[in-house]
Amino acid sequence: MAFKRWKNISEIIPEEVERFVNDFNYKEPILKEIEEYASKEKVPILLPSAAVFLKLFLKLVKPKKIFEIGTGIGYSTLVMASVCPDAEILTVDSNLKRLDIAKVFFKKAGLKNIMAVHSDAFHLIESFLVKDEKFDFIFVDSVKSEYPFFNFKIQALLNERGMAVFDNVLFRGYVCGKRYDEKRYSRTVGLLKLFLNQVKEYPNFDAMLLPIGDGFLVLKRKSPQRG
Repeated sequence: MAFKRWKNISEIIPEEVERFVNDFNYKEPILKEIEEYASKEKVPILLPSAAVFLKLFLKLVKPKKIFEIGTGIGYSTLVMASVCPDAEILTVDSNLKRLDIAKVFFKKAGLKNIMAVHSDAFHLIESFLVKDEKFDFIFVDSVKSEYPFFNFKIQALLNERGMAVFDNVLFRGYVCGKRYDEKRYSRTVGLLKLFLNQVKEYPNFDAMLLPIGDGFLVLKRKSPQRG
């Protein structure tokens, strides 16, 4: 099953559906180039249905300040930049090798609104919290077992109308009950389940779980109630 990932195919959506959607929707040449690289080098990137949803979502939300946790090789960063060319995008990753590859693709795309930072995300978030830095939109696609430890920090970084999206929260369907190698994945699956249970209890946020890509979790700050 893992082989599907290197074909850029979801493991929770029927393959023929993912392929049809991928072929139907327009894709910028630079994104096609990254897909080819990712398939050849076996690097995970945002799945086609997830990329389409993210584009639509950002076209509607129109954020001016975006924070991405988990640059990878820059695919999702460029997806966001393609529909938010005027937004300020700050993306962070602790993997210097992949970040350097991402910077090459950013340069090819000719975009000036992306700042890529090599750092541990938690350290960067701590500095933002100290400065009371706020963002309109936060996209999280990092180590899945870290998601429960990001939760309240992400809330604190969002502005009054801020929204966040976490990718891969269904983790190949394992979180939903699909059989998996327990020795290898039990910790990650357990922590993702903990995370999903936690977000349902957030008093100031609406949580929406969507079967897109590898599972999207959308957090939206509730509007203040008026008396």
